[in-house]
Amino acid sequence: MDIKNINCREKDAYNLANDYLSKIFSDRGKELQGVRASALKVKTGFEKISVFIQQATRMTCPDCKDVCCISKHGYYNFEDLVYLHALGLKPPPLELEKNDNDPCRFLIEKGCSIERQFRPSGCNWYFCEALFDYMENKPEYQEFDDTLTNIAALWMKMINEFTCAGLTASLSWLSEFNRI
Repeated sequence: MDIKNINCREKDAYNLANDYLSKIFSDRGKELQGVRASALKVKTGFEKISVFIQQATRMTCPDCKDVCCISKHGYYNFEDLVYLHALGLKPPPLELEKNDNDPCRFLIEKGCSIERQFRPSGCNWYFCEALFDYMENKPEYQEFDDTLTNIAALWMKMINEFTCAGLTASLSWLSEFNRI
């Protein structure tokens, strides 16, 4: 099994993936410069579109009866962890929610407690129909869509660079951490 397939919704696997990525980015930083550069461009892209999304959510979310910010979108997957480690950030500890439909642990009264560029991809890539419809009718939508498309391409490039660097490993190698 490849490390990319680790179920990061399991506490031991999540911690194992973070330990592995922390070690890889520490020990082989020079080999990962391309990954870091792509991650920084992804971060910049999310920063660019964040204002547009925030304006749209201010208009659509307060009246919503079916809140989208639920637990199932608020988990980091392995690619998210690669991204955060490439930026030199430590992901938050995993907290298992009772139910996928419970409110997300990062949701506070005024929205998300995490800046958009550091949120799990399940959150960043999800747009409900009402939000999407609202954004699509705005003059800024085309620039937003182009930027989001560019972010997606950069994300794939970042993960491909990580994979091509030969830094994904089998779980048997990772058992050195004695956590599985």
